[in-house]
Amino acid sequence: MGKGQGNAAMTVLGALGGGYVGNEVEKTQRANTVYEVRVRMDDGSVRTFTQNTEPAPGTHVRVDGDNFRAV
Repeated sequence: MGKGQGNAAMTVLGALGGGYVGNEVEKTQRANTVYEVRVRMDDGSVRTFTQNTEPAPGTHVRVDGDNFRAV
């Protein structure tokens, strides 16, 4: 808006506003929940897995390498 200092001030405000909006958009794009699941094995040891869906506590599972599935 205008010339001189007014133009510079508007440029700075525009850059700050654009940076803020871009940061907020990126936060929502990258937001993702990961669940850490601890599985107690038959021998009493505990293994930890991660997955994107919420598991039901107490569900019996079968472990296959680095993955598990409900049985």
